[in-house]
Amino acid sequence: MAEAEQQASNKSGEQNEKKENLEDLLTTLSNQIKSSDWLEHNTPEKFALENPEVAQAFKDAAEKSEQNPNSGKKS
Repeated sequence: MAEAEQQASNKSGEQNEKKENLEDLLTTLSNQIKSSDWLEHNTPEKFALENPEVAQAFKDAAEKSEQNPNSGKKS
């Protein structure tokens, strides 16, 4: 019985450790996003100039979605 309790304890500890690691990663990501100037340099206008076909596909999809607002909803 002691072995089963030890395994359960180890599993619980591993889950807590994974949760803490995930929380640390999310905190780091959040801090990096807040301190980054990436969005200042990578604007929608720049994307459209560099990727006109993809930008047009996004625009077309957005317009189609606006015309059919209920098309993506499940019943």
